[in-house]
Amino acid sequence: MDYNCVWHVEAERLKFDEHLSWREVARGVEQYLPDMDEATRMEKVRRVLRRSPRYGQIEQQDFQRGSVEYKSDGQIVSEKFITCRDGIDMTPEYILFAHGLDIEKWEVVSYKNNFWNSQVKGGAKQISYQSKLTAKPKSGSVTFSDFDRYLNAKTFTNDKPLTTALQYDPNGETLEIDLPDLHAGLLAWRMETGGDYDLTIARDRFFSCINDATDRCSGRKFKKILFVTLGDLLHFDNDKQETTKGTFQQADGRTAKIFDCVLDMLIDGITMLANIAPVEVIYLSGNHDRVMGYALMRAVEKAFVKDENVQFDTAPDPQKYRLVGVTLIGFTHGDMPTKNMPSWLQHRARKEYGESKFAEIHAGHFHSIKTVEAKRDFNQTDDVGGIVIRYLPTICNASYWEHQQGYVSGMQSVMSFVWSETVGLREMWYSSL
Repeated sequence: MDYNCVWHVEAERLKFDEHLSWREVARGVEQYLPDMDEATRMEKVRRVLRRSPRYGQIEQQDFQRGSVEYKSDGQIVSEKFITCRDGIDMTPEYILFAHGLDIEKWEVVSYKNNFWNSQVKGGAKQISYQSKLTAKPKSGSVTFSDFDRYLNAKTFTNDKPLTTALQYDPNGETLEIDLPDLHAGLLAWRMETGGDYDLTIARDRFFSCINDATDRCSGRKFKKILFVTLGDLLHFDNDKQETTKGTFQQADGRTAKIFDCVLDMLIDGITMLANIAPVEVIYLSGNHDRVMGYALMRAVEKAFVKDENVQFDTAPDPQKYRLVGVTLIGFTHGDMPTKNMPSWLQHRARKEYGESKFAEIHAGHFHSIKTVEAKRDFNQTDDVGGIVIRYLPTICNASYWEHQQGYVSGMQSVMSFVWSETVGLREMWYSSL
């Protein structure tokens, strides 16, 4: 049997026969995919199993028939008796699955589960629920799977020229370049906000900082370059100029125009870096562009599909990490509760945390908000429990709302870090405007 088929079969067994969660399935096939971290492995499992004929099928023994009501506004009300194994998380995704609805096409409005009875069947404890679900179709939305299907089937007429890592040294240091909160598409007028910002300015500032970083690389050798987008590459998430949660934003042009401009900009910037050393592009989602940001990075990834010198991590996981020699580095957008910032890295990367001497978390989101920066030193760090938390600056200007609320921007800069395999952080670069 083909190697890939082995873990596919095992994953199907764990998910559809054992009814384990996505995370438990990912852990169950770790032996077949040892080079992937848990988040990447879980996303790969999701992609594969969602193409399985068994996905979405409801087994009679687990999900019994009930009543279904269709309403004039497109909503559906489903009532069923559900039997599941003890310990299964009754998440909205699982409830949709239990009621036989495609989680890519429906979203939960409300649901209520009443405990019915418990029994022992075949030695395993099972619990029955009387479940009532109200769901509505995801009207006009485009899902991550839609993007994946489109890009996997897409062919392009011309191939992008391959890069050559001219300054690569397998024993060299690692360069990390972070790009938080570009907010491309934000329209700001100096008469209202104290400074101009539009698509052209965003592009010029990006290349100014990338050129500064590449100039500093002159005469040096690197093992690897980590290019990390820390969320909110785009200022809004749809043609209505709204963020992912529906907040209206002032925009510089149409979505397609902004998307194409940032697409070309990122391809050119990554190409410049890849001609220095091998590049790993790490995508983090933000609170402004969760869907469009993912689509953007998947499109950038497609441009380098034949370039072995450039690797991508585009999984939509909002928390990622890398072990660079003796240093564990966590990446997240920064919009989680402040009290949770140090603890997630220790929990998610227990093995790597134990192997490291130093640990840092790099985030954006705050745009140098003064109420946060007042608690930090010049390097914008906060050392909590032995983990250095850095909220990094942005190169975008304040929006009208931020300016009106008095959120004053600090330095406008792209920060880069040079990491040694043996002694940790060696240098921090500020590519300031």
